[in-house]
Amino acid sequence: MYNLQMLLGTWTSRRSAVRLIVLGALLGLAVALAPARFALAELRPLVRVMLENLSDVEQIGQGIALEDHALVERAAKRLRRRAERIKKNDIQLFGLDPARDDLFDAFLTVQIQASIVIANAAKQQDVRAALHGMQQLTESACMACHQNFREPAGLLRRPVVFMTTFLKAWREITRGLAINDFSLVERQAREIKTVERALNKRSVIDEVFGLHDPEDREAFQSYLRHLGLQANEIEQAAAEKDGARVALAVREMWEGGCISCHERFR
Repeated sequence: MYNLQMLLGTWTSRRSAVRLIVLGALLGLAVALAPARFALAELRPLVRVMLENLSDVEQIGQGIALEDHALVERAAKRLRRRAERIKKNDIQLFGLDPARDDLFDAFLTVQIQASIVIANAAKQQDVRAALHGMQQLTESACMACHQNFREPAGLLRRPVVFMTTFLKAWREITRGLAINDFSLVERQAREIKTVERALNKRSVIDEVFGLHDPEDREAFQSYLRHLGLQANEIEQAAAEKDGARVALAVREMWEGGCISCHERFR
């Protein structure tokens, strides 16, 4: 009980930094992924649903950052209802291989379960539980579904492996802030630095990412260097147990590295 009380007290002192990192990352993802030029009604059903889900995830991030628990609860309930509707009526509209409908249905079930966790956490004004639900949603529903349905036979191409490794490190940094485990934050920052050093070579970029144009290669290397610099800043800030500085460096990593890179190459 004493350790739990200490953890809850620590969470209160660190929650602003965690909200900042969550909000910045979610808003960044929304900017990177949402094709703003098109109305949702003009998009294919599956793409439309994905963007509607992304909008609700963004709303959850905003609600956590602004302590608007009602906003979090409403968005989580929309995520749940949407998945329930698709399970009942709409899977066939997405044009998936009928043999894989059961797998897609399973991911929808995870979305429903995670959405319920988030909504209940919001009702109890429990930020940590809401973040746990968000992690469950992104890892076990969103990313797992993408890995199975966006890549042939569920096999990830090497660039996707890199992105998945980076996202895992980012989630662990977020978790480290949430539980006041700065050693975890440091380790994950070093993981990102190791990945950056391994990738930031001309031969690797040519082979793994297929960027043979010198201008494209230089631009990509600049984004990788940015990741490495911000990871170094995260590591140093974690060593000093400065959560707000960690959060700012992660936001800069997303905006100046990940989002900028996606805008150019996707």
